[in-house]
Amino acid sequence: MKLVLFISFIFFGFAASAQFSIDSLSHIDYQALHGANLNDVWGYTDELGNEYAIVGTSKGTSIVDITNGAQPQEVFWLPGSESIWRDPCVYGDYAYVTTEAEDGLLIIDLTPLPQSVNLTTALYTGPTSNPWQSAHTCYTSPSGYAYIFGANRGNGGVIILDLNSNPMQPTEIGIFDMAYVHDGFERNDTLYIGHIYDGYFSIVDVSDHANPVLLATHPTPNTFTHNIWPSEDGSVVYTTDEISGAFIAAYDITNLQQIQELDRVQNAQGTSVIPHNVHVKGAYLVTSYYSDGIVVHDAHDPSNLIKLGSFDTYPGQTPGFDGCWGVYPFYSSNKAVAADITEGLFVLQINYAPAASLVGEVKDLISGQLLEQVNVELIGAAMTEKTNAQGVYKTGMATTGTYVVNVNKPGYYPQTVQVSLVEGQLTTQNFNLLPIPPFALQVKVLEQGTQIPLSNAQISLRHPQINHNSQTNGLGEEDFTLFYQDSYELVVGKWGYQTICSTPIINAGTQTLIIELPKGYYDDFTFDFGWSVAGDAATGFWERAKPSPTTNTMFDFDANSDCGDLAMVTGNATTPNPDQNDVDDGYTTLISPLFNLEGLNNPHLNYARSFYCFHGPGDFDDTLTVMLSNGLDQVIIEEIIAPQGNPMEWEYKSFALNGLLPFTNTMQLFVRTADYPANPNITEAAFDHWSITNESTIGTTSLSVSQNDPLYPNPGHDVLFISPSKTEQVVRFVQLDGKIAHATMLAPQQTVIDTQLLPEGMYIVEIAAQRFSWVKIGQ
Repeated sequence: MKLVLFISFIFFGFAASAQFSIDSLSHIDYQALHGANLNDVWGYTDELGNEYAIVGTSKGTSIVDITNGAQPQEVFWLPGSESIWRDPCVYGDYAYVTTEAEDGLLIIDLTPLPQSVNLTTALYTGPTSNPWQSAHTCYTSPSGYAYIFGANRGNGGVIILDLNSNPMQPTEIGIFDMAYVHDGFERNDTLYIGHIYDGYFSIVDVSDHANPVLLATHPTPNTFTHNIWPSEDGSVVYTTDEISGAFIAAYDITNLQQIQELDRVQNAQGTSVIPHNVHVKGAYLVTSYYSDGIVVHDAHDPSNLIKLGSFDTYPGQTPGFDGCWGVYPFYSSNKAVAADITEGLFVLQINYAPAASLVGEVKDLISGQLLEQVNVELIGAAMTEKTNAQGVYKTGMATTGTYVVNVNKPGYYPQTVQVSLVEGQLTTQNFNLLPIPPFALQVKVLEQGTQIPLSNAQISLRHPQINHNSQTNGLGEEDFTLFYQDSYELVVGKWGYQTICSTPIINAGTQTLIIELPKGYYDDFTFDFGWSVAGDAATGFWERAKPSPTTNTMFDFDANSDCGDLAMVTGNATTPNPDQNDVDDGYTTLISPLFNLEGLNNPHLNYARSFYCFHGPGDFDDTLTVMLSNGLDQVIIEEIIAPQGNPMEWEYKSFALNGLLPFTNTMQLFVRTADYPANPNITEAAFDHWSITNESTIGTTSLSVSQNDPLYPNPGHDVLFISPSKTEQVVRFVQLDGKIAHATMLAPQQTVIDTQLLPEGMYIVEIAAQRFSWVKIGQ
């Protein structure tokens, strides 16, 4: 368990004796107490000032007296149907608990506390004529209205209950059911709600509870809007997206017709942890993160959210739904309670104090122009910031100290300075960056062996500071303006040719790079060569992307030994939930561009693929099918039935095509997977590293050498054949980082090289003065 403490502040212009800290007061193990996991948590304070936690668990509802934070005592337990969702809220002296078990709305009369723990309960399931049995979450307002979100009625929007006349017997008085609502908050007759599956929040006028009026909507950064909470003055809202690596985001809502994003933060930059629920306490944000616990941000300036500290309730670190579900920070004593799914209830003491802020602007030293999208890294801060359109950056730290700031923008010399920051104070530090003198590079792409210029060849020239993506003109040329004399990753490709990737060192004297592409069909999806997608699935269509991992399902890497990191994958959502955006309710088919097999003696179809299906009790009816068409007829190359639940892995396949169907110049490949409505499954597929070769690329033991191609097979395994030479020659296998992996001397007419000791990967094979790309794959 990790405890992070940050030290004292001076509030912006006002002295403050407190220092920021999060202290652990106590912990309750609900596995030991009830054999239960925790869901959400809320708080209640009775008329004597005693403080309680209302705890939702997988097996019922618990009430804990935390008045003495070091010695919490459970004072009430009510079993319920087992569910991983149980969400409490409180109005006056009454607790309301929703669950996705069909138990209805649990109502608990808290008025006997603390004198008696004999608490009366009731269940509410809506009007007799229009009932509901389950709901995801709830919120109650001080004005006496309850808002039920995600009920199993209609679209699962908002059900509005009047609690004023009888809190134990609510009356339904309105609905807002335009779309599913996951969570929400109401203040002063304004309802703020998150539409998780639609990826946006709504702001609704509920002054007439029977006739809610939509005022505005706005998408959130990761389009999986989990919760929303307004600032105390109602000028800003804060949101979370329940997705791996998502952000807390701040929005200015003073003009509902022009909602503006102010800032977005993660607990730690670039991590894959999921934020769950953000709450606003004064000028601070208190957020439950799944495997990161409780995180507090300074929000005095909503456009500069600064992390103050955290308390980690969960011993592991995962990108999934493990760890802290909810936090309640609204006790007047500044206690907070945190509900960790497996680790139990934590009682915390939070002492709030503001951060040390750093702001400034960045200009071009020569022109004086304000520069946007400049990286400003305050070493030790949670986030690296960028300047906005006005050249302004904002950042900060939790504590007083001297810090290093790195400022960097492509095309400019970087700058590093030291700054002194003081808690509770604003420091200004401006920067002027000197431009780097540019130089020109021309890339010329030719057809190998013919010197024919290749137009519309795609080029990716990548440097850690800047990426250049373009394509050649009618002369097979493209001009680049570069700034960095350094090593680059260069990838060049065109449909009908083999893609080449290399790592040239480019400087001002390079001037021209000539790339010769061998003819052939190859695609590792570094470039978009025009594959199309068809189908009628509700979700999960094929897309060209870097695979995004899901729990026990999709991997996070493309097929090895190719250029780049992209592949074709189905439903590539950024959530670790495998049942989110997989193939559902229909099929999706990936379709290649046309290719020509006429005149080839022994063509082989090669690719890497993966398939996953976790199916229910019905018949297994979902497959991954690979089909080849000549424009008139088609044949199934393979139909894969995945073992249920086996994690995905890349498998390399090679198929001889002779005799399957007549070869034409209108050949196409179809890769189809489906999840048919009658038997819904979790279904995912991936496809990569496609090629046509004259021989098999897998399991080759004996091949004759063609006089047309220099290397066979390519990709290959343990044996590589090359064209014979009349003289002795040196062959070198060079890795993409420039290191020589293997070198050998071949006798005259020798055509076979043993490659079984070479690791899998892509190599540049140097034979005399010629250079060729070659890929080694596994068995």
